[in-house]
Amino acid sequence: MYASYNGHVEFLIVYIREAHPNLLKEGHKTGVVGRPTNLDERVILATECVSQYKFTIPMVIDGMDGKVNSDYQAAPVRITVTDIDGKVAFYAGRGPFDFRLPPVERTIKKLIANGGRMPPPPVPVWSEPVNGLRCGISFDPEKLTIGEQAVAQLKFENTGDEPIAFYHKAEGAADRIVINNDNGRVLKMQAIRDRFSRFRRGRGSPIRMIAPGKMFETQVEGKIVAASSGDTSIAGQFNAVYNLEIDKQSLAGLKPAPNQAVWTGTISSAAYTVSITSPEQESCIDCHGGADYHHVKIQQCTNCHVGEIGKPNFGLKVQACAACHKRPGAFGRRTILGSDGEFGMASKHIAGTIEDKDCLLCHDYSKHGDGVVYLIDPDSGGKKAWTGSRSDFCLACHDGKPPEGVSFPSKPGGSGFNKMMFRGSKIAQTKAGCSHCHTPHGSPYPALLKNLHSLTEEE
Repeated sequence: MYASYNGHVEFLIVYIREAHPNLLKEGHKTGVVGRPTNLDERVILATECVSQYKFTIPMVIDGMDGKVNSDYQAAPVRITVTDIDGKVAFYAGRGPFDFRLPPVERTIKKLIANGGRMPPPPVPVWSEPVNGLRCGISFDPEKLTIGEQAVAQLKFENTGDEPIAFYHKAEGAADRIVINNDNGRVLKMQAIRDRFSRFRRGRGSPIRMIAPGKMFETQVEGKIVAASSGDTSIAGQFNAVYNLEIDKQSLAGLKPAPNQAVWTGTISSAAYTVSITSPEQESCIDCHGGADYHHVKIQQCTNCHVGEIGKPNFGLKVQACAACHKRPGAFGRRTILGSDGEFGMASKHIAGTIEDKDCLLCHDYSKHGDGVVYLIDPDSGGKKAWTGSRSDFCLACHDGKPPEGVSFPSKPGGSGFNKMMFRGSKIAQTKAGCSHCHTPHGSPYPALLKNLHSLTEEE
């Protein structure tokens, strides 16, 4: 797979060959048996691969001559990133052990930030030689945020006239990097481990032969974190130094024992300056932002919540309706309260000033965060959801025996509040019921009436 930069990032999967053709036996659903003998059979297997794993990245197929596989030394899997000019910007080790996405992500970010071309690599800072060996260190990126992944590039150069047998142990290398500033603040590099880490560490001899004037290079990958878990507000310039001590005791456990003299000594790199910034303080919206329309639109949690986050007293306010529904549109909903709301029209369902508690006579607020308005059974005291028809909901109050907490004027205008005679009408049996003619909150017309002349037959 490679990515190129041509105004944007492009991904491509190259199907090079079958990993286990011996599993393709008689009766296989593709009809191909064993390793393909022609391109048509390879196309069939590649198509099955795309279908089975639901790839969305475009795939092309290497020829039967295996030229792409040969040119990129790709088998079994390898990631290559190219720049805008087609030059290789990143060439990963062979998978599966070296199939890692963080370095690919860092490379693509650099290409995007630099017009499709890789910026010059960070310049290492070097120590004075010790017993013919000097150590250099650099960080990539040079500017990072606490918790961000970074790579420390270590270089060991032979400054003498004779080859050096150098013992390097990858395990624990991150712990040998000290990061601090002039104010005594300390950071550390927390090694990143995946399921193949121990295999990568175990491959090859830990003894590296460095010829005169040559270097041994290695990388340490990890997250930059505060040495103290409670220290999160760290920012500024920090110095990173790599320290290494190799003595006879360090070499005593090597098996097989080295057959030549191995470099010993205590060496430190020079101090490499790293710019550290603190992460932006996370808010409730960082987690809840995509949950529903309330959390997307409202970022002041105290509008609807009370108590302390993470504590038993944290919960929804009972009286929070006016915080949202006096706003125009109320996030796509009708404007209910306020001077422009439905309860501010010529006729309204409840006389006088509307309070949040009045909304709770008909509506259940406890699950309103999911974007759905729930009606409650007025006769249950707000404990049960309403499951009946719209007309029966209205008649729960307008049946001559209003529920507790609901009262009507002693001398109501019009024909009175008892609408039980409406139950037997033809309109009452429709889905709309009472709302065929009336609005539930307020209307510019008397008695909560709709403009019936504007209604369609369906309405």
